[in-house]
Amino acid sequence: MMRRLGMSMVALLVILLAAPMSGQASGQESDQALEDAVWTKLKDVKLDKEVAEIIVSGDTVTLRGEPASVYVKMKAIEVALSVEGVTAVEDELVVGEAESDEALVKELVSKVLSYPHYTVFDDVGFQLQDGGIVVLTGYVTMGFKKSELEERLGRVRGVSELKNVLEILPASASDEQLRERLFRNIYGHELFFTYANRTNPPIHIIVDGPNVMLTGAVRNKIERIQAESIVRSTFGVIGIDNRLQIN
Repeated sequence: MMRRLGMSMVALLVILLAAPMSGQASGQESDQALEDAVWTKLKDVKLDKEVAEIIVSGDTVTLRGEPASVYVKMKAIEVALSVEGVTAVEDELVVGEAESDEALVKELVSKVLSYPHYTVFDDVGFQLQDGGIVVLTGYVTMGFKKSELEERLGRVRGVSELKNVLEILPASASDEQLRERLFRNIYGHELFFTYANRTNPPIHIIVDGPNVMLTGAVRNKIERIQAESIVRSTFGVIGIDNRLQIN
C-alpha cells in the first residue's frame, strides 16, 4: 500500500513539473509565431530592412533598429500594430542622422519646392532644431497639402521628429477670386511678368479674407514697394502685411 502511494506521489510530481514546462514551450511558440507575422507584414511593405530586431513578449512587440526617417519609423510601428494579436508596440527605433545639417536643410527645401501642388498662394517654411527635429510652418490653401507635405518631409533621411503647424487658409469663392486678381495684377506688371514663367515664382500671395500677406523675395526695394502698391490698389483688399525680402 505504501509503495503504491509512493509511486502515485512521484507521478503527481512529474505531472506538476511538466505542466509549467509545457505552458512555457507553448508561450515561446506563440511569441515566435507573432514575431514571424510581424516580419512578414514589414516585408510586404518593404520595411523589413529598416528594423534590426523584433522582440515579442505576450501581446507586446518591441521594435529595434535605425530607420531612415521618422515617417519610416512611424510606418513600421503602424504595421506592427496591425498584426493580429499585437496590442502594444514598444518603440526602440532610433532614426539615423543626416550627413550634415546643411545637407538636411537642402533636401527639405528641395522637397517643398518640388511638391507638385505648391503654388504662389501657399507659403511653406520650416525650422530645423537639434536632433533632427523639424517644425513645419506657414500656410496652405487646402487640407490635403498639409498632410502630404508632412509625409513628404517626414520621409527625408535624418528627420527624427516632425511637428506640423501649417495653417490651412479658409476656402471661399471670394478668396479664390481675390487670389486670381492679385496674381494677374502682380505678375502682369512690367516689373514682375518675367517671374511668372518660373517654376517657383518668388512672390507668394497669402489671402485670408480681405487680408493679404506678401512673402518671398524680390530683387530690390523698388520691387518691394511696387508689389505692395499693387496689392493695396486691388479691389477687395483691406489689409496688407508685406514680408517680402530683398535678395
